[in-house]
Amino acid sequence: MKKIALLIFVLFFAGVAFGQSDRGYIYLKSGTVLKGKFNYSEDMKKMQVQSGGNTWVFDVEEVDRVSRMRSKTALKPDTMPPSRFFNLTEIGVLAGNSDNSQSAPFIFGTSLNYQFHRSFSAGVGLGAEFLKETYLPVTANLIYRLRTTRFSPFAMLQAGYELPIEDSRMLYYEVVPDWWYSSSSYWIGPWPNSTTKLKAKGGILLNPSVGFIQYFNSGFGMSLSFGYRFHRLSFDGENDYRVNIDYNRLSVKLGIIIK
Repeated sequence: MKKIALLIFVLFFAGVAFGQSDRGYIYLKSGTVLKGKFNYSEDMKKMQVQSGGNTWVFDVEEVDRVSRMRSKTALKPDTMPPSRFFNLTEIGVLAGNSDNSQSAPFIFGTSLNYQFHRSFSAGVGLGAEFLKETYLPVTANLIYRLRTTRFSPFAMLQAGYELPIEDSRMLYYEVVPDWWYSSSSYWIGPWPNSTTKLKAKGGILLNPSVGFIQYFNSGFGMSLSFGYRFHRLSFDGENDYRVNIDYNRLSVKLGIIIK
């Protein structure tokens, strides 16, 4: 956990060093075009522009569009950030005791999301989870932001299905039937137990979580979340043998948001 805490510390301050401002062309509704650095206020109602050694502050309603290049096609400012599409990439661990060969399996996921409301976003994603076997989770996400400022608490619901991408490590041990003891009284030696490798079939996952988002400029932000992650994984064997294994873990994830 010390290594995870150190990683969070380094990435967080790396994000801060990424910068609080963007550089580009600011097109005002009055017809004025300014070239320089710009950033948004915490409540996303003001835009500060630094150009030619001067600093101006405009209401967002006064800005027609912004662009990194001087062209006729540019993004219109809406809420922070201007684009409604964003990518959320997360890495983390699943902490807690469970029927697993690893005490804190590593997880990774990336998703494309669309902000359809000031506070709500939805998307789909893929990832990798390293349980007893390696799985590919296919998920649907719903994200709720409490505020539309640069810093905001958020809640996220992630649900989907785990697809196994490697052979199972689960073994089925043959059990001695009761009838054998009475019919095999002349057997010398231990019962010849056999083992059969089960086939991983995958299963459902559910991961509600809460945390916070911090945007550092109009296209880059970071997130930190804590949640409960549930898996129900299925395995098949011979003679219609089937077993389900439930995993109940605490998820700790650090994310990077790019728009």
